[in-house]
Amino acid sequence: MNDIKAVVFDFDMTLVDSSYAIHKCANLLAREFGLPEVTREKVLEGIGLTVDNSWRLYWGDYKKEWLEFYRDNFRGAEQSDIRLFDGTLTALKKIKKAGIKIGVASNRRFAFRAVDAIGLAPYVDTVVGLEDITKAKPDPEALLTAIERLQAGLSNSFYVGDTDIDMKTAAAASVRSVGSATGFFGKDGLYSAGAWRVVTDIADLPHIIGIE
Repeated sequence: MNDIKAVVFDFDMTLVDSSYAIHKCANLLAREFGLPEVTREKVLEGIGLTVDNSWRLYWGDYKKEWLEFYRDNFRGAEQSDIRLFDGTLTALKKIKKAGIKIGVASNRRFAFRAVDAIGLAPYVDTVVGLEDITKAKPDPEALLTAIERLQAGLSNSFYVGDTDIDMKTAAAASVRSVGSATGFFGKDGLYSAGAWRVVTDIADLPHIIGIE
């Protein structure tokens, strides 16, 4: 597999643990609007969905005023509490050293802001968020857009993500997928969703895809 040209990653719970940050800020929002507080496990279940669908999962509803208040009051706090997984920099540095392009394709809006805030911008060649596309994952548009920007092909690219949505996205794009068992889905769930391979530590990714 030494013909690899690009590796595209999901962001939340693939490169970073954002579950505690989102859990904290979701419950701040819940208190503001009199909504029931949610558990971290419920937050993990919703990560990977668009924000409107994740909030419908938490509270059975979504209102634009909630999103506006969240962005105005909690977006900065959320981003400051996101943490890199221990193996993230190890994996990205090995991939970059091998001369392979790196992208991020996320169901976040303005995903670059979060990528930059956590210090990953120097390692990433392109970031595709909801503002760049018309259809969210599992539609393949975000992944295909990232691969096109990286000037790679479908057969020499990989997509790495932590949810069934990510595995379905890769399948829809005809791209090999690697599941990262760092989120809500375990190894079995990721394989069932169509993962080509699964890692439990993102640091193992370069070896799995043939980068030494």
